[in-house]
Amino acid sequence: MATRLPNLVLLVVLGAFVSGAVACNDVPIHNVSKTFAIEVSEVSENQDPIQLDFLWIIDSSASMCQEQFALAQSFDSFALELQTYLKNIDIRLAVTTMDAFDKDRGRGKFNKTAATTFPPACFETRVHPCLGNEDCQKKFGSGWECKSYPADDMYNMNRSINSYCIYRCKNDGDCCGEFCYEDKCGSDQSCLLTQCDGAPTDDCTFECRTPGQGTSGSGCLRPPATEDCPSSVPPVLSLNTLDLFKCNATVEPQQNYTANIEQGLKTAWMALDPEGENAAQATGFLRPDAYLIIVFVTDEDDCSIHESFASPNYTCETDDDCVKGAGKCKTDVYYSKKKGKQIKLCEGLVKKDYYNVCSLLGDFKGDTHHSCVYDLDCRDCQSDDDCDYGWYCKQDKKCRPYIYSLSNIASYQTPPGTPINALTPVAEYYSHFRSLKSDPAKVLVAAIVGDGTPVKPGGKTGEPEQDSLISTACLENDKLEHCQAFVAANADVSKDCKAAPESAECDDFFRVKRECVRECYIASKGDPQNPTVAKNSYICESQYGKADFGSRYVALAEMFGPNGMVSNICSKDGVTPALKTIAELVIKRVTKICLPFEPKSGQVIFVSQTIVNDDGSMEASKVLTEGDSASGGDYRIEFPTQECCFPDDKGDCTGTLKAITFNDVLDPKSKIEVRYEAQLGEAEADEL
Repeated sequence: MATRLPNLVLLVVLGAFVSGAVACNDVPIHNVSKTFAIEVSEVSENQDPIQLDFLWIIDSSASMCQEQFALAQSFDSFALELQTYLKNIDIRLAVTTMDAFDKDRGRGKFNKTAATTFPPACFETRVHPCLGNEDCQKKFGSGWECKSYPADDMYNMNRSINSYCIYRCKNDGDCCGEFCYEDKCGSDQSCLLTQCDGAPTDDCTFECRTPGQGTSGSGCLRPPATEDCPSSVPPVLSLNTLDLFKCNATVEPQQNYTANIEQGLKTAWMALDPEGENAAQATGFLRPDAYLIIVFVTDEDDCSIHESFASPNYTCETDDDCVKGAGKCKTDVYYSKKKGKQIKLCEGLVKKDYYNVCSLLGDFKGDTHHSCVYDLDCRDCQSDDDCDYGWYCKQDKKCRPYIYSLSNIASYQTPPGTPINALTPVAEYYSHFRSLKSDPAKVLVAAIVGDGTPVKPGGKTGEPEQDSLISTACLENDKLEHCQAFVAANADVSKDCKAAPESAECDDFFRVKRECVRECYIASKGDPQNPTVAKNSYICESQYGKADFGSRYVALAEMFGPNGMVSNICSKDGVTPALKTIAELVIKRVTKICLPFEPKSGQVIFVSQTIVNDDGSMEASKVLTEGDSASGGDYRIEFPTQECCFPDDKGDCTGTLKAITFNDVLDPKSKIEVRYEAQLGEAEADEL
């Protein structure tokens, strides 16, 4: 017999289990086979709504204006996707920012106020190699102005570009013609006279802003679509108030130091920690039986500073001497010993120059690191094997921290010896988030962040991989192991995969090339030859701007395995594909078939799928393959989960069962059949 998908949690039942087999989610059971052949029962749709608690952590720095606008505009399609496949859901949703310092609107507090305007830092720009205005006007037309570094600093080590073009407008109509209808009016651009008259309109919302006199500082920006938002929005939205998401998610862009040290992992935990400073908020938001979905949206890497990290850049006498009072002023034993007098430092802060090199800072090493960084007590060594992972044996035969085999970035900071290795290890946040659920399988993590975008070879002569942001310098650097692996793979791969590495059949090659893009980006960020400009290196760009590699968010998502996902914020299609992928992740993870027991020796589980058409006819069944998506599998059998409980007569769970989960979103018209291929005799069945 087959079971019609309820789009939620399904329960596989044996005839021997009829009397007490009721799922913890109260899936009703009927038409159970009375024979001892092992078959799947038919189940009807889950009558209890499935609970989903979403926390969105959104970057509030000024570089995120366009992404915030796109997120707000695309959210309806995300909600529709969920409700199409999960017809009985109970959603809670909250938004916080990545500012871990601002006590009024940061530090994990849920956002209750929509941004009403965007600053000039949100002006539309285009990344382009230029030395003068003529370079921009040749590419984009009249009215464009070049902002550049000297010619020698045009490119970073990974071939990312340090110059950009900005459009200087006179009125709203200029912005309309440049950014809304430039590709829609034909060669004579005649329709601009009517389409852009009186702009902004419903179809073109760009405005021309002139912060100074004349057009010298003017620019085009799209203001936040929050004109109909209330002055205060609920901090937690439900299914009935999801239309207010654009208000919660459009957070006021900040240009100060605290907003530019994006600490998304830390603020997510601040928002959810049931014993932290927002304990009442956390306990009121988190529901015991709900799935928790944590979504990060940023164009920067995470810079969650460890609370015990202390930098000599921040001396203090009291907590008030630390940035916005966010750091703790304490006597630093190691720095005091080095200086020969008692010195207090702010803990939990890094030098503000580090805000765009967070990928280089490394994990906090505790006392070992602090003692060594002040040359008080570094471990002796003869080779790198004598040092901890990430530490290397230097010429003075002392273990010292390095990043990706490149020079310690502290070597060219002021003062020399400024400590790095300042961040809370990602693994700590992984443990924190999992601890929020008695069943950690109910925690999902999604990251919409910057990542490598491998494309076909192209670009300047001598730089064939420039379009992927892989430089010849990286390919020739034998210390960059991932790039060396790409060189080897590139020599053997097919022409088709070279031309289209993003193709499904080229997945292995794509991953190898993306790892090289990531590694070349890290090398470029830490390039000691030009440290001031090198910090501007980015890993990808799109219509919304540039993005750094969100390495720590990627690491967290990967720790969650099938419960984690990463989407590139630089997608040419915007954030809509990312939201669709998040919806699919949720749908796949909450769609389970609970298995009643382990197959015995000689038994094999077969899973098949049949599509039932609206007229009741059925298409040919397809036998599904076990395995993860990377290996081409359709489903996997996962460890026991509390959702698949085996209840006693009172309905209390006495044990947990394994479950089948699917690698792709199933068609709502599917019927899934699970068979244990061995026929058991009555005596054997009695043992089950």
